[in-house]
Amino acid sequence: MKSIFTSVLLYSTTFLPVRAQQHVEVIASIAAPAPDMSGIAVTSSNRIFLSFPRHADNHQSFALAELINGKPVAFPSAAYVYPSKKPYHDWLVSPHGLYIDKDDVLWILDDGKRAGIKEIPEGAAKVVAIDCRSKKILHTLEIPKPVLSDNSHYNDLRVDLTHGEKGTVYISNSGFGEHYSIIVIDIASGKTREVLINHYSTSPEAGFMGFLEGRPHVYNFSKQTFPSGGADGLALSTDSQTLYWTAITGRKMYSLPTRLLSDTGISNHQLADSVKYEGEHPACDGLAEDENGNIFFGAFEQQSIIQRSAAGHFDLLAHDEKNFVWPDGLAYRNGYIYVTLGQWNRLPSLNGNRDLRKPPYLVVRLKTKTN
Repeated sequence: MKSIFTSVLLYSTTFLPVRAQQHVEVIASIAAPAPDMSGIAVTSSNRIFLSFPRHADNHQSFALAELINGKPVAFPSAAYVYPSKKPYHDWLVSPHGLYIDKDDVLWILDDGKRAGIKEIPEGAAKVVAIDCRSKKILHTLEIPKPVLSDNSHYNDLRVDLTHGEKGTVYISNSGFGEHYSIIVIDIASGKTREVLINHYSTSPEAGFMGFLEGRPHVYNFSKQTFPSGGADGLALSTDSQTLYWTAITGRKMYSLPTRLLSDTGISNHQLADSVKYEGEHPACDGLAEDENGNIFFGAFEQQSIIQRSAAGHFDLLAHDEKNFVWPDGLAYRNGYIYVTLGQWNRLPSLNGNRDLRKPPYLVVRLKTKTN
């Protein structure tokens, strides 16, 4: 495979070598003092937002930023995204998943977890909606006890505006402890429920073995050597009628009709019986989806970006064994897939207290394959 060279988009004329099947644009190269990023979302006008969680590094920098001229700038304000002594309800503690709805509203999933602090205080774990144009906070939906658990890891979200008076939020709980589930929030009422708790579809796959940067790893909850857990990546069909999810420790994708998930009259037993197996996929962290029913995966074993068509056909979009270190957040917009490369498998906690990450952390984009 030959090397190609792409410019660092927007803010530099420096050239960076990126090995890939096609041109991969590096739209941000993030290093200290900025922290490691995770989630990504892109508006209809190509504004780009990034989340910077504190579950692995309890950093003192911004937790949410917009990329402006290739550099992260606190959004919507420094007061809202830097650590604060205000009530947890009033600032972003540790955001992960990001999602942009059809009205260009940015939805933020705040996990509430900070490194070195076992408790997730009430008010810290929440979903926040911000109008990207006005920067106005439209909703703050707390995840309350008893749904809230210190062993939860709220990872990704999707917002369905077709069910419920004001819509419904679906959240993946990949679990810091051995507790995995899907969280459902009715936006109008704020009512929250937890479903598919430790169901086979939301749990790590027993006996999972994967390769990371050429080395084999076997899943062991008591001795974790790579990022692992249950339900993680989410995708919502174009018509909002189907929610898809994958476990970070697994290769099977599942789905449920949103008419069932959003209906409080449907029991957990009925939901469990209605889960549909959607086939295998490359082991991945986050997902993204487009208007044509394609789903995108950041394949951490193959260090590649993969596209799956609605008919179940897979295409390799890009591969880069040097730079594609743990593809994390994915977002689709206007014919491009955007990816954060956070190097999370190199964290000290997974490598004998050695921090193997090598900043800068890259954010890239590449063209998707047309059907």
